[in-house]
Amino acid sequence: MARKVRIRFDERGLTEVMQLPAVREALHRRAEQIAAVAQGIARSEIDDGFANEIHVSDEIRPSGRPVAKVEATREDAAAQEWGSSNTDRRRVLGRAGGVTPQTIFKDRRESR
Repeated sequence: MARKVRIRFDERGLTEVMQLPAVREALHRRAEQIAAVAQGIARSEIDDGFANEIHVSDEIRPSGRPVAKVEATREDAAAQEWGSSNTDRRRVLGRAGGVTPQTIFKDRRESR
């Protein structure tokens, strides 16, 4: 009878792997793809000015994990994303990234 294979994850070296240029480039490329989709949504639903304020920024978290973020920097970006008393909720960045309540909160169902 064959023995079962056991795999144990060893975190040693993980930080170094995460910070490899190839990994950081892959994160940045994916963020650029999401930004392009967000810019298209913004151009069709808001305006070119808002689309021009969507960009990618790279950073390294204090834990050492690299991150590539898609950000909308215009003053009304939060209102456009989440809605306000004067602005409809458009979720430009969330839709571009494929983020839905189900992907964040597994125990919640989409109610909207």
